[in-house]
Amino acid sequence: MKIYPKVLIISNKFDFSTDLVAHQLNQMETDYVRINRDQFRDYKIEFDPLVPVLNVVIENVEYIIDQVHLLSIFFRAPTFLRDIFQEEVDGEEQLYRTQWAAFIRAITVFEDALWVNNPIDTYKAEIKALQLSYAKQVGLLVPHTIITNKTTPQPGEIFAIKSIDTAIVSSKKEEAFVYTSIVDGSDLQENHYSSPFFLQKALTPKIDVRITIIGQQVVAMYIKGNVAIRGDWRKFEDELIYEPFELPSEIKARILNFTKKFKLNYAAIDMVLYNSEYHFIEVNPTGEWAWLQKNTGIDMGLIIAKYLCHENLG
Repeated sequence: MKIYPKVLIISNKFDFSTDLVAHQLNQMETDYVRINRDQFRDYKIEFDPLVPVLNVVIENVEYIIDQVHLLSIFFRAPTFLRDIFQEEVDGEEQLYRTQWAAFIRAITVFEDALWVNNPIDTYKAEIKALQLSYAKQVGLLVPHTIITNKTTPQPGEIFAIKSIDTAIVSSKKEEAFVYTSIVDGSDLQENHYSSPFFLQKALTPKIDVRITIIGQQVVAMYIKGNVAIRGDWRKFEDELIYEPFELPSEIKARILNFTKKFKLNYAAIDMVLYNSEYHFIEVNPTGEWAWLQKNTGIDMGLIIAKYLCHENLG
């Protein structure tokens, strides 16, 4: 049996957000193929980059991905390796990881397809210092931020201390996500650290805002708690209220210019409302959105599926 998919999905088998999109593609009776990065060794793959055409055999079904039929590629993965304290792996496993990662980069030769998002653009957009620079360039307000490996007491100020890149550390096979910390400037000590970090002016009190971009569609959400949220709202996930709202037109236009600079067709943007003004914090080009659908009823899976099928390109 041969299938010529309109949509190629690259994800992993445990990604629930991808499940939601795949469900909608099934409902729309759209031919697609999902290849999971953690199952590559189970597939038979042949790729000709000069045509280009990609043949993938999964359970005796042959999927032929070519320029004629392919509309879009849904790429659900960060490009930076963040789980830096992995268990020791042998040479064969290292080869498996590096070469399949290179294979994903290779299929960017499908340049005519709509990527959500292209890994080349994802890689660039994950650079947080560049995010802040681009945000300022398009006219968004950005908190004063420096990258440093030292601290000095600064009475009268409040700071957010955060990692330069999303940090996941593990010890004894347990993983932990490194959240933003809010500190009073008077509590900072004269210290010199081994690793650099962001030292950013804290905007507090504030209302957290999550803005999800799919093409030209903008879904904006206030994230509120029963009490004022200091630091990263994800630490209070079970105590939050999610309130959809319409962004001011000038902020919406600046955000779309921002995603255009990074060539992102999908983006999860964190902002805060502080002193009645919107301030940019960061963007995640592969940010999660299933929680948004669960808590608001907004069918993000359907919005993304339609976009992959070239509906509502806008």
